[in-house]
Amino acid sequence: MELQLSELKVQPFLLINQKGLIKFYSPGFSQIFFPPKSGESIEKYIHPEDLKEFQAWFRNFNSKESPGTVVKSLRFANETGRILSAMIRPEKTSRDGIIFWCWENRGLKETGDFWEAALTPAMEAVFSSILDGAFLVNIEGKLIATNQALSQMLGYHKLELLGLPAGKLFSDDPAEIQMATRRFGLIMKYDRVQEVNLTLKAKSGEAVEISLNGAVIRGEGNQLVGILAIARDLRESKLMRQLKNKTEGLEKAMTDLKQADKIKDDFLSLVGHELRTPLSNILGYAEFLADGNLEEKEKEEFTGIIYQEARRLARLVNEILDMSRLESGRLVYHYVYQPLDPVLEEAVSSVKADADQKRMLIHLAKGFGKEIWFDRDRIKQVAVNLFSNAVKYSEPEHEVWIESKELDQGALISVKDQGIGIAAENLEKVFEKFHRVENLEHHSQGAGLGLPIAKRIIEEGHNGRVWLESEGLGKGSVFYVWISGGMKNGR
Repeated sequence: MELQLSELKVQPFLLINQKGLIKFYSPGFSQIFFPPKSGESIEKYIHPEDLKEFQAWFRNFNSKESPGTVVKSLRFANETGRILSAMIRPEKTSRDGIIFWCWENRGLKETGDFWEAALTPAMEAVFSSILDGAFLVNIEGKLIATNQALSQMLGYHKLELLGLPAGKLFSDDPAEIQMATRRFGLIMKYDRVQEVNLTLKAKSGEAVEISLNGAVIRGEGNQLVGILAIARDLRESKLMRQLKNKTEGLEKAMTDLKQADKIKDDFLSLVGHELRTPLSNILGYAEFLADGNLEEKEKEEFTGIIYQEARRLARLVNEILDMSRLESGRLVYHYVYQPLDPVLEEAVSSVKADADQKRMLIHLAKGFGKEIWFDRDRIKQVAVNLFSNAVKYSEPEHEVWIESKELDQGALISVKDQGIGIAAENLEKVFEKFHRVENLEHHSQGAGLGLPIAKRIIEEGHNGRVWLESEGLGKGSVFYVWISGGMKNGR
C-alpha cells in the first residue's frame, strides 16, 4: 500500500497511523498546503479552535469497524501561523494506517477567510521579518498570527496564541480579556490605531511594557479584514538586545579561547616533558655503551632500554603528526576489502610483551569472521591503542577480554579490562584532545592523544562510533568500537 501511495505525486494526502502520527505525505499535499514533518502528530498542525472537535471526530472514526465515507471540514495551521481551510476524507488501509485525502475548502475561504487574500507571500515575509513584536487580529477580535519577535518577548510558541481573544495578550482575567478584546473592535469601528503605551503579560506572568501601534487592514472592495498591531518593547530596544547578545557571545568566545590556550600550553609542557624523558634515557645509556667498559649482560640490558625508549619516542611523535594531519584533513586512508579478525590478532601480538611483563592474560574471541572495507594500518593503530591501554591501566595478574562480532551490518569490537575504571563524569572527557583525566595521570606515559586519534579514525574515516562504559573507579572499563560495513562516503 505504501509503495502505491508513494507513486501518487499530484494527489494531496497524508498517511497516518491510528495514534495520529504522520507516516508519509504526498508532494501534492506539500505544494497545496505545507510540508509537515514525518513522525509528528497530525494534531500539531490542526488549528487550536478546531482541535477538540477533530480529536472527538478522529476517536469516533477509529472506533468504528466500518465507518463508511466521512468528510470533515477543518483548518490547518502550519509552523509559520498560516491558516489553511481544508476538507478531509479518511480511508483505512490494510496495515493499520489511515489515509487523509485532502482538498482545499474553497467555499469557506470565499465566504469568511479574508486574511487569505490579504496576506500575500510578500506580506507574510514582511510580517515575519519585523524586529518588533507583531500580531494580527481578525474581525472577531481573535489572534490569527504572531511573529517570532512577539513569541520571544512573551515566551509563547507562535501556535499557542492562535485563535485566542486578543485580550489574552494583556491579562489572564476573563473580564479584563473581554475588555481588552473590545478595544480592538472599537479600533476597527473607527478605522484608526493611535499609538499608546500599554502593558502585556508574558507567559511567565512578567509585565512587559510596550508601545502599541499598527494599522487597520482592508481587502478587496474595502472589505474589513482586521488589525496589524506592532508592539515595541520599551524595556530595551531590539538593537540593544542584539548588541547585548553579541557582546555576551564574544565574552564567552574569549573565555573559551583563553581556556583553549591554557590547555594547549599545558599540552606543550606535557609533550616537552614526554620528549625529554626518553631522549635523556637514550643519551644516558648510549654514553654508557660508548665508554665500552661494560659486560655483555649490561650491554644487552642497556641496548634493550634504548630500543624501548626509542619506540616510546617514535610513538609520541607519530601521535602528534597524526593529530596534526587529522586537524588539517590531510590524513590519508587506504581502504581494502579484507577480514578484520587477523588485524585484531596482530594487535594482540603487539601488546603481548607488555602483558607478559605484568603476568596478564589476554582473551581474544573472534566472532566476526567476515570481510569489510577498512584501512588495515589505521584500524590496527586503534586496536593497539585500546589493547595497550587495557594492559597499562590494569594491575598485574589481571585479565583482558577482547571480542569481535557482527552488529547492525558492521563489526563491533569490545575491550573489557579489570583496571582502575573511569568516573561517570569523565567517560566522554577521555576522548578529548589535550585533556588528561586526573585519576589516570600517574598511570600515563605519552601525550594522551591516543584515544582522541582513535575516535576520529573510527568516526571520520570509517563511518563508525567509539564509546566507553564503566561502572566507576576501581570497577574496570569496556571500550566499544563499531565499524560500518561500507567505506566512508559509500566508496
